[in-house]
Amino acid sequence: MARYLGSAHGRPLPPTPDIATRIRTNPRVKAILWSIIICMTVLVVIALFSSHVL
Repeated sequence: MARYLGSAHGRPLPPTPDIATRIRTNPRVKAILWSIIICMTVLVVIALFSSHVL
C-alpha cells in the first residue's frame, strides 16, 4: 500500500476545465442545443405562415 502513496506526487493533476468549456465540448449538450435551435426556427416559420393566413 505504501508504494501507491507517492505515485501521483511527481506529476500534478491537470486542471479541470471550467463549466463553459465542458458545455462547449460536450456532444450531448451540442445536440440538445441544435435541436432547440431547429425547433425554434420551425416554430417561427409556422408562426410567420399562420400570421399571413389569418
